[in-house]
Amino acid sequence: MTKSLRTLLMSTALPLTLAAQLNFNSTYDVALMGDMPYGPAKEPAYERLIADVNAVHPLFAAHIGDTKSGSTRCDDSQAIQTANYFRRFLMPVIYSVGDNEWTDCMRANNGAYDPLGRLALIRKTFFSTNESLGNTAMTLIRQSDDPAYRLYSENAMVVVGPAVFVSIHMPGSNNNLQYKTVQGAPNPFYDNDVEFNARNAANLAWLRAAFQAAKNNNCFGVMILSQANIFETFTNPGVGATRSGFADFVNVLRDETQKFNGQVVMVSGDSHYMRIDKPMTKTYPGCTTTQDPCTPVATPAESPGDRIYNFTRVEVPGDGDVHWILAHVRPNRQNPFAFEFRLVAGN
Repeated sequence: MTKSLRTLLMSTALPLTLAAQLNFNSTYDVALMGDMPYGPAKEPAYERLIADVNAVHPLFAAHIGDTKSGSTRCDDSQAIQTANYFRRFLMPVIYSVGDNEWTDCMRANNGAYDPLGRLALIRKTFFSTNESLGNTAMTLIRQSDDPAYRLYSENAMVVVGPAVFVSIHMPGSNNNLQYKTVQGAPNPFYDNDVEFNARNAANLAWLRAAFQAAKNNNCFGVMILSQANIFETFTNPGVGATRSGFADFVNVLRDETQKFNGQVVMVSGDSHYMRIDKPMTKTYPGCTTTQDPCTPVATPAESPGDRIYNFTRVEVPGDGDVHWILAHVRPNRQNPFAFEFRLVAGN
């Protein structure tokens, strides 16, 4: 990590217009959503959701990815439409990239695009500056501020009072690891995991940086914004994979969470099952052995005995459930986060 980025991580990244409203003891709200809108039929519902979020007016909003359906085209116009929707939010928006925006774009019904070309478009469209999205912007720390990780502008962080918020680009479809088959046929764009290996290393460094920022700022909480469901879809043989694209991340997350004197929340989506729970244990998610192929550890039974209590998973509504979650943030080390589902009238 460069000296300049290390210095940044020791202070808030809020612009003066927001920093003047907040100090460490402030309470505030954050809107959480993702996996939407899924096709033209759901766009009116998404527009009602945006209006509902604007009426509540949280400090900022986070969209954890999948800004389109996995069965719709990945044309340039789709990215433009997504950007226009983000501008409708009155507050700043942090966006974490999903698989439907790029990894799955080689599908015939998506336009048979080269996924890396679509990823380049996403980075150019949404992450070309250190400003957030939304009608009102806030300044973010981007991993690309570090020359060693210049490519990963989508990975962002902000320290707001008692909590660190960090977006980590980790999509579904096994995190693009061993994506060898697509809809039952060989993937013509499979790159022998070159893209995954580089981004995975960047993600692990960024995750560690977020926990270091929390310690440097004496924060009570860390909120991770990432699209993939690393629990129920820890493995994905459907894409031809025998290894988990999330194993390395989970190992670092588990280690850092257990060492952290505060609460850790991972906001995710992908599987479209709205829930708030504490699924992580000292072995789950994971593989039963270190040998390939990975046999995933079974979902823990009731009261497993090794649950990691300071970790919470928040899975946002998505797909047909066009609703959102309001996170309340407060300066309380034991409980810095509280959540409520916001059900949008008419949806």
